[in-house]
Amino acid sequence: MDGLSEFSWQNIKYNFYNTGELPEIVQRDSPILQLWESAKNSGLSPFSKITDLDEFPVADLSQGDIKLAALAEGVLNDVWRLFGQQDVIVFLINHQLKIIAERHNPDLDDQYHYLCTGRIIEPSVFGAIAPTCSVMSKQPMIMTGHQHYLDEFSNYSCASVPIFNGCGDVLGALDITSPQGLLASNWLRHLLYQSYILENKIIQAALQPDQRVLYFQHSKDLLDNAYTGMIVLDQSGKILKANQMALKLLNCSIEQLLQQPMDHFLLTEHLNPLNSSDCFLIQSFDHAFFYAQLRSVNGRLQNETSKITTQHLLDQALKALKADIPVLITGETGTGKDHFAQQLHQKLDVDLPFISINCGAIPDHLLEAELFGYEGGAFTGAKRQGEKGLIELADQGILFLDEIGDLPLHLQVKILRVLQDQQFYRVGGRKPIKSAFKLLCATHQDLKSKIQQQSFRRDLYYRICGFQVHLQPLRLRQDKQVILHHVLDQFGIAQWSSHVEQQFNRHAWEGNIRELIHVVKLSAAFKDSEILNHLYLPEADLAIQQQSKQLILDENKNLNSLTKQMIVQVLQEENGNIARTAKRLNISRTTIYKYIGN
Repeated sequence: MDGLSEFSWQNIKYNFYNTGELPEIVQRDSPILQLWESAKNSGLSPFSKITDLDEFPVADLSQGDIKLAALAEGVLNDVWRLFGQQDVIVFLINHQLKIIAERHNPDLDDQYHYLCTGRIIEPSVFGAIAPTCSVMSKQPMIMTGHQHYLDEFSNYSCASVPIFNGCGDVLGALDITSPQGLLASNWLRHLLYQSYILENKIIQAALQPDQRVLYFQHSKDLLDNAYTGMIVLDQSGKILKANQMALKLLNCSIEQLLQQPMDHFLLTEHLNPLNSSDCFLIQSFDHAFFYAQLRSVNGRLQNETSKITTQHLLDQALKALKADIPVLITGETGTGKDHFAQQLHQKLDVDLPFISINCGAIPDHLLEAELFGYEGGAFTGAKRQGEKGLIELADQGILFLDEIGDLPLHLQVKILRVLQDQQFYRVGGRKPIKSAFKLLCATHQDLKSKIQQQSFRRDLYYRICGFQVHLQPLRLRQDKQVILHHVLDQFGIAQWSSHVEQQFNRHAWEGNIRELIHVVKLSAAFKDSEILNHLYLPEADLAIQQQSKQLILDENKNLNSLTKQMIVQVLQEENGNIARTAKRLNISRTTIYKYIGN
């Protein structure tokens, strides 16, 4: 197929579209031809044009998309630095063919508008293109000219590589595309290298504390770069994951490796439970020797993953704020919404005014004056000279409306008008006042449900929800152990028992990080040694005390029953003689009568 001329591909495509027939030289089961067939069956013509489409839906990024894009940020930047001067676009798609990150020259926005973040490049619209082929076939792809189904792309060159997750699943594809007909084989070599780096990052980001990682290669110098073989093991030595380089080195498929003992593939006398920071030699059963290192998972990797995810959310929200797009922060009480807002302020410009108000903490009759200010004499008790409101103070800065779900309906109308007109009136005033600010909002409530209940305005919701950040509850966060360690460190606790970890993992943490900080602070105050042995959980402790009391009662009942049985048995042996029974058991006669009655 690769030897076909440009003219041949064009003729083959047109003939296939008109008759469904292909010459014998073309392999019908190739990824390109399969996508041609998919595009044709969906009703797409080679003569269709992306630029003619009136509507081009853009999908939101999921939390998984955001995490993958964050892990890939360094890879995308490296590719862009190397090839960015060649009039190309570099982008990453997920397994659902959604673009989740991209890099291109801003001067070429019109040229690449159809490849923006959130776009789904499905075959029914785009036909056959390299990244779609890579996801479908799990193979690197180069496509040029009329190998693309749409004639509109007949001048394009594309190179793409699949991104794996260590379990054989394709998470997406990394692609370079250009309309200049450049030599895509140069791109492919570098994309393969970067795909190995990204796969290793993905595997490392998902590591658990009880797992170990075997790194191996023929050369010691390759143990810490993209070309290292990587195998994730559980405590018993069973294989949980393997990267693409490990499959090449061991000459086997991922299906052959997964859930199998490591000693089926490598001589494993060095795979002890401890870390091996020094290199050692290891041998496969086909007599190949490798340099190897065995490393245990530590909290640092999970901490880095947590930082990556949080940092990406902050960066995304910061871009929105800089573009004057309102940011809505959602999440349960105690998840850190206020802290996230303050971090945004510091990243944007710490010298800008940051005006914060909790809409649920101020009575309705005072809230309007707090927000909009008032003129002198506007109401009983008002200052003679009047007072500026928070919206006025936020001019040229940031206004943070915390718990905006508690904002009364009559004030929602006024806030909406401020956002639309960028001006407002003080209470009792007739002169409009202008205020231009960047808007941050936060809530623990489900605003869409409140819209259905007619307690929150739909138009205000879409005005404040330009970009939404959702902070997960502590119990669902993958990095919750890292958060615990960070909070313990904040309060000077360097050592703690395994019981503390068990308490932490069992507790529901309905108050999230705020509750954790309170509990650790209390526990630090009450600890009586260098090692923290116990988390002070008042409700949990009360339940334990009640359970202990019940156990004591149950034990007392059992003890009474056993005592009575023993007394009756000895009394029978002594033919009913109370005195001899009391002497034998070393108890008083009164005690015997107490247990056996008259």
